[in-house]
Amino acid sequence: MKKVVLASVLLLSIGFVQAAESVRWDSASLSYQSVDIDIFKLTGFGVSGTKLIGEDLFITGSYSSVSGDNDDDKSSSIAAVDLDLNTLSVGLGYRHAISSKIDLFGVFSYQNIENKMSIYGRPFGLNGSENGFVLQAGIRSLVSEHIELSGSLSYVDIADESDTGFNISAMYHFTDQISAGLGYGKYDDANSLSLSAVLFF
Repeated sequence: MKKVVLASVLLLSIGFVQAAESVRWDSASLSYQSVDIDIFKLTGFGVSGTKLIGEDLFITGSYSSVSGDNDDDKSSSIAAVDLDLNTLSVGLGYRHAISSKIDLFGVFSYQNIENKMSIYGRPFGLNGSENGFVLQAGIRSLVSEHIELSGSLSYVDIADESDTGFNISAMYHFTDQISAGLGYGKYDDANSLSLSAVLFF
């Protein structure tokens, strides 16, 4: 269960990191996501957004839905198991501008994770819903006119499990409103990759 929780947090953390012409926070993104958890390879999509409420406070929300199985693991002695993972996150954040091109940020978010395992379409394993919270702290830097880099550390406490991990991302700005990004994250034995399209408003 712990690795399923961490995989969910990874996906939402990567989707959260946004970028713009300068360091901006009003945006929405759509992403393709991939996560590895032991023998499972999951893929799917995520949507996320952030909105400033005042000069430094912002709200953030994310939803991720990924699924897959263990068919690619030829060494596994168990039958093919399907795993569906849906994660919802709502949070409140604070950002502090070091300069016009660098922001520090922190986020506290509530998360709900629904997971379902099945063999040949029948429920199997620990299925259900878990709630908890994530603390995230990081930095965003516009290193050139078109490129923004970001990194963060996260602490996870969900379903009586806790751990820490990291996320890194790079964003390329095609225009003032449209960007594309690549992100990577890792917790314990789970790691994830995200390709995103971002719209700024």
